[in-house]
Order: sequence, then C-alpha cells, then structure tokens
Amino acid sequence: MILADGPTALVELCGISPLERLLRTLQRCGIRRATILSSTPEAISKSLVQASWPRARVDVRVCHHPNEPMVEQIVALWPKADPLLLVVRGDAVFDIRLVRLLLAQKSATALVDSSVPEQLEPLVASVEKTNAGKWSGAALLQYDWASEQRGSLNKAVRAGLDERSLAALDVAEQPSYDSTLRRKLRPFWFPTPAASQRGLAESVLLDSVQKGSLDIPAIVHAPLERFLVSHLCKTWITPHQLTIAWITLAFITTALFGTGHLISGILLAFIIGILDGLDGKQARLKVETTKSGTLEHRFDSLFEVGWPSALAYHFYSSGQLAKAFVYLVILVAAQALDGIAKGGIYLAFAKMKTPPNLLDRVVRLFGGRRNVYIWILLFAVILGAPAQALVVMACWQAATAIIDLPHAGWLLYRASRGEGSLQVSERR
Repeated sequence: MILADGPTALVELCGISPLERLLRTLQRCGIRRATILSSTPEAISKSLVQASWPRARVDVRVCHHPNEPMVEQIVALWPKADPLLLVVRGDAVFDIRLVRLLLAQKSATALVDSSVPEQLEPLVASVEKTNAGKWSGAALLQYDWASEQRGSLNKAVRAGLDERSLAALDVAEQPSYDSTLRRKLRPFWFPTPAASQRGLAESVLLDSVQKGSLDIPAIVHAPLERFLVSHLCKTWITPHQLTIAWITLAFITTALFGTGHLISGILLAFIIGILDGLDGKQARLKVETTKSGTLEHRFDSLFEVGWPSALAYHFYSSGQLAKAFVYLVILVAAQALDGIAKGGIYLAFAKMKTPPNLLDRVVRLFGGRRNVYIWILLFAVILGAPAQALVVMACWQAATAIIDLPHAGWLLYRASRGEGSLQVSERR
C-alpha cells in the first residue's frame, strides 16, 4: 500500500520521481501487487501511463482518498489473503536494503531512525519524532493490529510505537557495510526535499552508487563519472546503451592494439575506462539493474585477456618481444588465480559484513587490472620501450595473485569461524 499525493511524489530526483523509484525498488524486492492511495489520483495515474520496464512486473492500481490516509481505508483495501501488508510513503526515497529488511520481519514493524546523521538532518527535519526515533513513513502492518486502529495512520503508528504494539526497526542499528558496493554506506531514507534541498538529496543518491575499493585509475575517473552520470540520469540514455557503447569501443581498441596503433588504442582505452563505470552507476542510480547486467562482467573478463593478447601478437609479429606469448601465458594464468582469490575475498567480507581491510584496499589500489595496464603501457610508450609493458604486466599480475591467494584463504577461514559477524554484534 503506497500513500502518494502529487506533486510531492512526482518531483524528479536524478531523472525519476520518488514514486517511480519506489515502484522500481519494490519490483526488485519481489513485490508484484501495489495499491496507491492518493488524494490526487488523476495526477498519479497520468504519471504511470508511460510504460516503464523497471516496474513493469508490479501490478498497480490507484485509489482515491479525500484527505489524510485513514487506517480504515487501508483495512478496507487489504488483500485478505495476506496477513502482513507493507505500507510506505510514495513521496519518500528508501535505500533498497531498508525495504528488504522491513519485508523480512514477521510481525508488525515500523521503520524508524533514532540517530539521523548530521549531513542528512536537513532532509528529514520536517519528520516528526516518536519515542523510538523519526518514523520514516514505512511500516509492515498486521491485519489484526490495523483492524483495531481508528483514524489517521500517522497517529496510529506513533501510538503503536509509544505503546510498543508496533516493533521498531531502527535504521541506526543496521550494518553500514554494503556488499554490492564493497564499502560502508549507512542505509538512507528521506522524504521529497524542498526545492532548496534538492541538490543535497541528489548528492546523497549519487554517493550511494559509488563503489569502494577502487584502483588508482578508477579514483581518477570517479569525479568525472559522477559529473557525467549526474547529467546522463536526466536523459533518455540507458545503462544498456552505455554498456553496448563501451563494448563496441573495446573491440575496436583490441584491433588497434593488435595492429600496432598503440597511441590510438590507449586514448580509446581511457575513454572506455570512464564509460565502463558509467553504465553501472546509471543502472543503480535509476534502479534499472537487471540480471542480464551481470553479462557486462563477462566482457570485462574478456578484454582483461583480449587486450594483452592483442599486444602480445603485435609485439611478437613485429619482432619487438620474442617471448611475448610466454609472458602472456604468465599473465593469463595469474589473472585466473587472482580471480579465484578475489572471489574468495569478497565472499568472506560479505559473510563477515565488514568492509575490505587495509591489505585488500592497497592491493586493489595498485594491483593488476586492465585500467592499471593501460597506464603501464602509456609509460612504456613514452619511454620508447612499448614491448616491455607486457613483461611488466605479467610480473605485476603474478605479484597480485601471490598476495591475494593466501589473503583469501585467511579471510575465508575467519569467515567460517564467524569472526566478522561477532564483531558486528559487539558494535551494536
């Protein structure tokens, strides 16, 4: 049950409205039916007329309510087969982790925040406090509880929290580590901001799509990617189009490296490095992530091997490096071993619910990766010894694998003992 009135639920933030963002989020949480209660049903219905594939699997109906939402209205529209009902404001933005946490509860629960961070305080200043903290506008209600309430939903929830007939799910007590981003990011929520606070709200959303544990080239790219995606999100350009663009350019780059056009290939590779980061950010920012989006990582792996292979072919065929393919085999074998190690490292951190440690961050910063190899190739070309770039790449990747393999084993051992989980519990 979504409580949404225009115009606040329809204000555009990073290219889509809070209502559209919520419906896309609900689809990714497995929700298939949603009823929108609105005092402006015409405006809400009009906003939903245009087809939107990221929410296409959610069956939406719009119902009219004249004034403030009443519990009796919600009970009257309650799907009788469902003992629990998610009720959420459609004019607010919710981190998908919070929606999933709320849906995982087994009893009547309201999502509250007892300790709003200072940087987010301006966005939630208008939200009233309860004894448990500020109520975010989202709650998982039980039919038996709701049928006993009368009048305003806001008053019923506040009273339920005060009387403890509603459990409080506190945002402030949730783990801040986001395994998909590989960094700490406190779960966020905020109502539709005033015009003067819109820039802050969009800044929060832009920050929420930036991955952690970056290599040096990615750190250089990050500000430019943020600037570009802040404008791209307001256009018709989709993440899939960005993915197709960089993959196409990557094939061209492979051909340039194979034919010895190193400068042109390096310049194009720098552009690809930026485009490769944009598609994921665009998808996360506009909640357009799909399972097929993971195929992009297959192409990442393809060009991790494809570009060095093209360089090895060029250096061997031009007589610049007689053992080019020997170094290529070393590089590819080390990449495979390091891929296994990194998979173990990220799995361990996800199980322990802790961010990457100092060693992983340092290795990620300087370790062997496609973007790092382009810088190595650039310096080799400047120094007049381009073929030596492949030698350095092979040694660099081997060193990375030698560090990551034992590190992965140690972390998986710790995760199997539940060490990270214990630390999270102690911090709470």
